[in-house]
Amino acid sequence: MQAPHPAATPMPISAIIMTRNEAGNLPECLASVAWADEVLVVDSLSTDDTVAVAERAGARVVQHSFANYAAQRNYAQAQAAYDWVLFIDADERVSTDLRDEITALAAAGELGRNNAYHIQRVHLISGRWFTTPPDRTATPKLRAALRRLEVPRLFDRRQAAWHRALHEEVSVPEPHGVLDGVICHYAGTNLSLTLESFNTYSSLEAAYLHQQGKQASMLTALWRGARTFAFHYVVQGWFRNGENGLLMAAIAGMNKFTNYAKLWERRRIEARQGTWTEADRAMLERYRVEDQD
Repeated sequence: MQAPHPAATPMPISAIIMTRNEAGNLPECLASVAWADEVLVVDSLSTDDTVAVAERAGARVVQHSFANYAAQRNYAQAQAAYDWVLFIDADERVSTDLRDEITALAAAGELGRNNAYHIQRVHLISGRWFTTPPDRTATPKLRAALRRLEVPRLFDRRQAAWHRALHEEVSVPEPHGVLDGVICHYAGTNLSLTLESFNTYSSLEAAYLHQQGKQASMLTALWRGARTFAFHYVVQGWFRNGENGLLMAAIAGMNKFTNYAKLWERRRIEARQGTWTEADRAMLERYRVEDQD
């Protein structure tokens, strides 16, 4: 008679949400991760009701001053009660399919087959859901390959370290897996919201490029903007998303152009080429990005 297989040991998960004045977005985000064994909110000293909203929902709240994105994420995962962590932003929601997929792997003790998992985000833009590429045109192999371009969101924190102050990335050794469920992103549901943070983020990115010793000219900025538009619209197949694909590719190209145009301008301010005000010169320090881990 064959001996019975030992029961699988469930693998608990900490869902981590980093916040700064997210009282409006937070309730639906918290509801989408209520299944996690721990919900941890790491708050950057919010001045609205973010902390109260999180605590009323039963989340554990830790407050920590913000230095940069990588440093905050490294701090956040160190505070988690469990080694397997899922990072979710306040303007995102875990889909029910993704919830079921993760909880099934955790209950069966199978998360450890990989050190990290890539999860596709789908974006609600101008009244339509936007994916790369549209699901109806993607083969399973292509979809899996594109999802691996997403920063891993679910991983073993003992294997992981975040780096890069802005547009942060996480280093986790292979093997990596790809999940079928998605994260729904609600940050830019209309064009005004999409552009609201455009100026600040492009200034931060220009500051980061500046500190990395990068150079730029207006021709460089134009080339990078055009190349980014073409890559997303043609190579990644955003044209299959119709008018929304054209809009998103144009925004991506404009964003890349602005990053490098601002870098070009920062270099000119630094070298005192042209006539600049005290406010212009102060911007070099205002948008300095400390690249701490």
